[in-house]
Amino acid sequence: MPKKLDRRLLKQTLYGYQLVNRFTEAERRSWLEHLSLEEARQIFDDLHQNADDWRKDGGDLETLERRRLAGKMNGRRINLLLAKKRGLV
Repeated sequence: MPKKLDRRLLKQTLYGYQLVNRFTEAERRSWLEHLSLEEARQIFDDLHQNADDWRKDGGDLETLERRRLAGKMNGRRINLLLAKKRGLV
């Protein structure tokens, strides 16, 4: 038999999510207000390229996810090399 939910804990959790969402939205608005036209265009082009690549792969979500993870890992590798070069790690 499933355990009963703790109403107080659930309310606290939902309230916490609400606070985080407000903070995140404020950050996002602030970032967008300062985004240059060139930066916005670059983001749009990157998203469009990802969609084109996804279509070329036949719309396979697993391939898209592998490519996304590979990109993140490459970015992490580059940041780590830069941190080492600057003596931060």
